[in-house]
Amino acid sequence: MSREKIKEAAIAQFNLHGYEGTKMSQIAEEAGIRKQSMAYHFASKKELLTELYGEVVEEEIAFVRGFFGETSNKTWEERLHGYMIEHKNRYLTRPGMHLMFVFSFTTPLEVRDFVLFEYRRYLSVLKAELTALFDQAEVGHLTPEECMVACMTMMDGLDIQLVYETRQAYDQTLAIAWKVFLTGIGHAPGKP
Repeated sequence: MSREKIKEAAIAQFNLHGYEGTKMSQIAEEAGIRKQSMAYHFASKKELLTELYGEVVEEEIAFVRGFFGETSNKTWEERLHGYMIEHKNRYLTRPGMHLMFVFSFTTPLEVRDFVLFEYRRYLSVLKAELTALFDQAEVGHLTPEECMVACMTMMDGLDIQLVYETRQAYDQTLAIAWKVFLTGIGHAPGKP
């Protein structure tokens, strides 16, 4: 039994029951092993979560950097709007990203400091990529940092739609927020 299979099972159980509601025996059952075998790989639920959460954050950091690097031939509007669409798709299809976002909103007390530290690393990379995007775009009447803050605020609201609402709510909110965002930064609304 590989550690990866256990981590996949743990993500599924954490997404279903939360950190506090998940038992190591549930993870073992999901992974198809005995609970006693889990101790060979992970001494505790906390150790398991910290390893897999750190890996999920690294994966999302790599995605953010890769996305903005690979789309450099597009307009900044296409890149940003495309990122928001892909962000939604990843949340809906990648259980690890789902876990990362839900735990950033409802952080388990036992691992609070670790989760918040890791999530802030992710946010730091995203903020840097957005600031660079706005710096290259030279849009509107705000500084790149101000545009980034406005964008992050919009994205926070969109993330709430993903975690607590539906994909349709996300799409509807994005359509409205996108126009408001472009107007707010002093850029004529256009289609991405």
